[in-house]
Amino acid sequence: MRGDPRGSRLPDGSTALALVAVACLVVAGVAPAVGVATSDAAAVGGSGAPAAQSEGLNPCVGTIDEERRPETTTLVSIQGARAGDKTAALLVGLAPNGSVVGVHNDTADGRWWSYDVDPLPNGELLMATTQNRHTVIERIDPATGETTSTTDLENVKDAHDVDSLGGGEFVTVDKGDERNRVVIFDDSGEIVWQWRFDEHTDRFPEDGGGPYGEDWTHVNDVDPIGDDTLLVSVRNFDQVIAIDRDTKEVKWTLGEDDDDDVLNEQHNPDFIEGEDGRATVIVADSENDRVVEYGRTDGGEWERTWSLSGGGLHEPRDADRLPNGNTLVTDRRGHRVLEVTPRGEVVWEVYTPWQPYDAERVGTDRGSDGPTMPQVGAEGDRTMTDGTTFETADIEACYDYLTGVERDRLVPEDELWGTGGELGDDATATPGGADGGTVDGDGADGTDREWTTVPDESFVQTPGFGVGAALTALATALAVAAARRR
Repeated sequence: MRGDPRGSRLPDGSTALALVAVACLVVAGVAPAVGVATSDAAAVGGSGAPAAQSEGLNPCVGTIDEERRPETTTLVSIQGARAGDKTAALLVGLAPNGSVVGVHNDTADGRWWSYDVDPLPNGELLMATTQNRHTVIERIDPATGETTSTTDLENVKDAHDVDSLGGGEFVTVDKGDERNRVVIFDDSGEIVWQWRFDEHTDRFPEDGGGPYGEDWTHVNDVDPIGDDTLLVSVRNFDQVIAIDRDTKEVKWTLGEDDDDDVLNEQHNPDFIEGEDGRATVIVADSENDRVVEYGRTDGGEWERTWSLSGGGLHEPRDADRLPNGNTLVTDRRGHRVLEVTPRGEVVWEVYTPWQPYDAERVGTDRGSDGPTMPQVGAEGDRTMTDGTTFETADIEACYDYLTGVERDRLVPEDELWGTGGELGDDATATPGGADGGTVDGDGADGTDREWTTVPDESFVQTPGFGVGAALTALATALAVAAARRR
């Protein structure tokens, strides 16, 4: 044996006792678990690219908790921008183990940006894109990745979002020619309803907001709440508003211009009906580098019920509450998509450069389809943990990998919905409901909702061998080892 034998091994008794002590701590849940790469996923968190890369797997895979990873595909739209450079605008299907199901390349089809994507009840995907400075609404077949139809909205500029209202009508937002507005259009692209911000300058003065000149509001998102209300994100005014479709009155407002403690240039708010019908909004609070949830009190005030920050979260663009109580977060400048527990633990993470915009989990309703944090007993401000930190070179390698994927299918056969697959059966979940609206209530879609259990303690004790026993074993082992050294 080369080298000093005194530095190569411990006395046999000390070695055995040390191993026993460490084993006790691991069993008791005190010592940190050691991440091990498996055949289909990366090791949990740490700095640098995951160990799974060395096995020839997707180099975009970050943290994946094998016991808590998702059961279905995650669809991610990638806007396509790296600092001042244009990159590929993509729609990517990611399997539960982080592997790539397939890629729809919008840039190859002549589009410029890719924005919000939603599942339609008929089995297609609806996505807002741009081309030649105007908005193009795409319908995509998830089974083939092919564009089945497009609607050119020549008078709508840079719409970041589009939603189906059912009955052949759709709602989107327009940021062009000083006409910042919310519009409803039909299958032909004809605008049949609009709400203009320049008709409400008492709330949204043109010398406020900014800094985009004619696009002074930068209205970036709209979602239907039931049949009569539209939830609208007015980014440059740090506000989320609810508009009555019939009267065009603003029913309520969350946030205030330049009150950055509440919201700061937010994106993609979702409405959740909480316990006893309490209005709740979860939103990507972008410039505050956090995701935040607010509940509305009986007196009409808003109180923060939950937030998620830290862990490298950088200007998130989207946050969807999942049926299990976790939150699916699209981290724009972190160039990744994550599923995070109510306590802030990352259980699933895949990098998606450059600048992911929106993510949807197949088999869930569009947007948020889960409980509020008060309903799962997890209120409070949470710090995100257990994510994987990629260096720039790792993210570049991920981008090269994604743009090199030649598979077009976005969703596996057994996850298709609507008229095209198993999720279209009456007894299973159909995204958006039969008419494009929301599916209400537990079991309304034939499934039972199981929310994430939120433990009271930060560690889990193994029955029959708890922390006290582990510490006692450790103390005994150290004492015996010290005695042996004498």
